Amino acid sequence: MKRAKLLKTEPIEYPKIINKRKAVALSRITEADGEQALEIDLFFAGERRARYFADPENHYAWINGKWTDDRLDNAALVCLAGKARTGGWYYYGERNYVWASAEDEERTENYLGECVEYYEDNLSQSKRQQAQNRKTERINDIMSHVPVVPDGMDRWIEEEIFPENYLFFRKTPKGCAYSCTACRGKGWQKKRLKSGARIICPKCGAEVITQKSKEQTISRKETIVLLQKLSLPKPIKIGRIQIMASEKHWIERQFHAVCSWEQEKKEIHLYEDIRVLIPENKTYGKVYYGTSPNADEFGQTFWDSNPYNKRFASAYLYPGTLPDALPDCLKKSGIMEMMPQKFQVNKYIVNYESQPWLEYLAKAGLTVLTSEILTEYGWFYVSNEPYEIEKNAASLKEALKLDGNRTHRMKQINGTLNALRWLQYEQRQEDKGKHLRISQESLEFLNRKKISPRDCEQLLKELGSVDRMVNYLKKQKVAPTNFIYTWRDYLRMAQNEGYDITDDIIRYPKDLKARHDQLVEQINRREQEKIARGKENRYRELDIKIQAHLLEAKKYFYEDDTYMIIPAGKCMELVEEGRTLHHCVGLNDTYMSRMARGESWILFLRKKENLEKPWYTIEIRMEDDKILQYYSKFDRKPELDKVDALLKKFKQSIPKTRKVQIRIA
Repeated sequence: MKRAKLLKTEPIEYPKIINKRKAVALSRITEADGEQALEIDLFFAGERRARYFADPENHYAWINGKWTDDRLDNAALVCLAGKARTGGWYYYGERNYVWASAEDEERTENYLGECVEYYEDNLSQSKRQQAQNRKTERINDIMSHVPVVPDGMDRWIEEEIFPENYLFFRKTPKGCAYSCTACRGKGWQKKRLKSGARIICPKCGAEVITQKSKEQTISRKETIVLLQKLSLPKPIKIGRIQIMASEKHWIERQFHAVCSWEQEKKEIHLYEDIRVLIPENKTYGKVYYGTSPNADEFGQTFWDSNPYNKRFASAYLYPGTLPDALPDCLKKSGIMEMMPQKFQVNKYIVNYESQPWLEYLAKAGLTVLTSEILTEYGWFYVSNEPYEIEKNAASLKEALKLDGNRTHRMKQINGTLNALRWLQYEQRQEDKGKHLRISQESLEFLNRKKISPRDCEQLLKELGSVDRMVNYLKKQKVAPTNFIYTWRDYLRMAQNEGYDITDDIIRYPKDLKARHDQLVEQINRREQEKIARGKENRYRELDIKIQAHLLEAKKYFYEDDTYMIIPAGKCMELVEEGRTLHHCVGLNDTYMSRMARGESWILFLRKKENLEKPWYTIEIRMEDDKILQYYSKFDRKPELDKVDALLKKFKQSIPKTRKVQIRIA
């Protein structure tokens, strides 16, 4: 459409039609340089306010001295109000113009082949489809240059990622019939087999895991990342960026591999999810997502939006294309040292330049720590127990903020975040002049059991020795984290009852559970007597302070079809809960004071079939919504699987209001 020449044509003469509410529209067929177009002029208050031109391919409006691609009705609104509406909702409003005559409307429909609104809708849809098609062609052109998966990658996945084979068996009256996924052979033997044992296949001699045949299929899924060089034979446009064929690029590709073992068969399928096109010597680029949930490299199509919410995940990095595929900026980054470890490859690549201390950790063999930082806690956030990393460190010791001996100990066990926290804790105590030594055996136990200094802070104030604490924990038959809370409560109660907690007989009872329950009963009995006599009013002031935090605690209310979780609201509710369930929540004002300070909150888990009957008592930390402990009658945990599943759903329902940032000096 030759807009400038059409604008120079003689405009339509004003018909002297008055309408005080709407613009008046007149139409005609206009010609400029042999090209025809429909012209619609809009008049209001005796003035021509806009000229609208349309042909089969485009429409434009000349309003207030400039061209716009507004629709006719929106152009009329500008004539009336001086401002167009945005968004699609104005389509459903009343028309802002009237036709000067039936002939004007008929002329418009004859030229366009339909009413102006349908014409504009269809033209917009057609243009969107054309733009979509052009974009699809550009992306498909880019993807056509991506090299195929290397030949050795399938073998590497089978041997390194899914090396297991299974011997499926079923018992017969005289022995066991079996089939092997390694050799696909069948057999029979007199010797009985047990599920889950590692044995040698009688047919092929391969190591296999025995599995009962009633388990028809075993499957496992892992994420794989492949890095490759990318050659472009011709210039390609990505968004607004023109990429020349002479420019070097590399590509990061994320797959998920699914291995399934069935009787006599082992199959691996490789599906591609994400591709990132990255310029040479850059660590970030354009991301494309697979539009199918499960499609291989030849069946997958890619788009720059994310229809299936695919995410970069912790993955195994394929070593076959390295180091040739790595750009120069990453060849010394430590990423190759991370390869035996499953880790967040994409996050390592993207964050390496801003967090160069990742290189020190990886090259020192601290792959578990590096992976934990990237995988479990993401780029910038960790748990509410922060660890310290020196951002501008010139060595591994400076990065970890440890001396040489402790750095060596960290490397010996390929330590986790918890191990780092314990060694930093030990060094801080030494800097304060306190002699607190953690043996390597204790450090390995704390590292393995994921026990942090914060969990043991109160205990260590009383015990003064990490090694003695660990030795006592090793003797227990329950999970250490649960045991620590019980132990801490026991020592607090014993001290309040006047026992000498510096005495090892008191500190380390042979049967902690029995001693804890005994103290609970003793204190409960006394508290009940005080309440019965009406001589205990100390909760009144705490109740007032608790009321101030009730609004915040309301977020912990939860219910489903079977259960309900109710936040406590008064001290006496805790007393009654402890008395009924025979545990320590209401023995004294410890938990009540924490509620009054807004540190933690007590929640009551009830079965909806009997809401009046106490079942479980939960303590949750308000700072980060971490469930600290939960117990039923006599500190037991009945129906634990159901309760754990319920608490997981409960945690997911809590509104997330804050995150704690990594402390980087």
